[in-house]
Amino acid sequence: MTDLAKSRVTRLYETAAELADLFGSRASAHEAAGTFPFENYDDLRRSGYHLATVPEEYGGWGLSVADLTRAQARLGEGCASTALVVAMQVTQVARAVRAGWPQATFERVMQGIVEHGYLLNSTISEPATGSPSRGGIPTTSATPTGDGYVVTGRKTYSTGAPVLHYFVVSAHIPTNEEGARSQVVNILVESDQPGVSVERTWNAMSLKLCGNDDVVLDNVRVDGSALLSSAQKPSPEAAAFSAAWGLPVAAVYFGIGRAAARFAARYARERKPNSLNKSIAELEHIQEKAGRMELALLEAENTLFAVADLAASGEADRNPSRMVALTGAAKLLATNRAIEAVDLAMRIVGSASLSQDLPLQRYYRDVRAGLGNPPMDDVSILNLGKMALGL
Repeated sequence: MTDLAKSRVTRLYETAAELADLFGSRASAHEAAGTFPFENYDDLRRSGYHLATVPEEYGGWGLSVADLTRAQARLGEGCASTALVVAMQVTQVARAVRAGWPQATFERVMQGIVEHGYLLNSTISEPATGSPSRGGIPTTSATPTGDGYVVTGRKTYSTGAPVLHYFVVSAHIPTNEEGARSQVVNILVESDQPGVSVERTWNAMSLKLCGNDDVVLDNVRVDGSALLSSAQKPSPEAAAFSAAWGLPVAAVYFGIGRAAARFAARYARERKPNSLNKSIAELEHIQEKAGRMELALLEAENTLFAVADLAASGEADRNPSRMVALTGAAKLLATNRAIEAVDLAMRIVGSASLSQDLPLQRYYRDVRAGLGNPPMDDVSILNLGKMALGL
């Protein structure tokens, strides 16, 4: 690693820590008011963190999946909602680098991110399809015109929708041939194009501030350069590369668990009820819970970061099926062990953990959202089993 690369990694970690503390200080107020934390994204852009995976030749930092996984774990300790949106930005940019977009379109998007601070995410979920990871065909249509497409549909769970500029939209191209299967494609849509709107539909107990809103596409006209790719089955190497870039998302949930552990430890050291002449941290049953909490996080942390290092070394190209299996294992452990750690942290703190004035109740709500991010636990277990059996 060059000195420049090392300095960028150092800057990434320092920036993640600074932003985590800043975003975390705002989260409770925004949740109470039901407002979206737009100022977090102003701070994000000023910091340059959103450029972390933009290639160096386009003005970005060009950092690896291992770098971003560690940084996102720290960012997730603050406001997990914002950290998740950021995770989507950095992972989608990294995937775009390899996806083979039309060169002119790719360069224009990178320029928009670097010069204007535009943010990017995919919008693939729909009311009728369920989880896209299960193979549902989008009902959103991209009807060919003479020089492009007309895109119509509604996308749900569009993470970060209020602040996104670029939407990578999955759609089908209608066919008039009886019995023919529609071609599924990815289309680039921009938020300022006529017919694009965001409906504030997100009303969940978890990740209240992530803006998982609906994106409505009402006869949006795009030119031919907006066609990014056909969404046919990718090569094993491409699928493994894409899967590995899910690790920075999993890291957000690990970060929630780590934040809960830090809070519980501090609370236990400071809590001195008048029934004791010492802090509750000196009680054996508190120490036992703290030990189990740390054990869960150590298991998740070591697996998550080791798999991220393996991904950064090129394992997706060397052994794609193993990379997919290990990525799923890392995500499963990061999420489930974080859930376990938050539960133990709340047991340490006791009934006070339910107070809206303390962050533990937010950690409890937010960490469970990780169960819904792909890959799902059942898929991860099956892939591990196949790897173990040499299939």
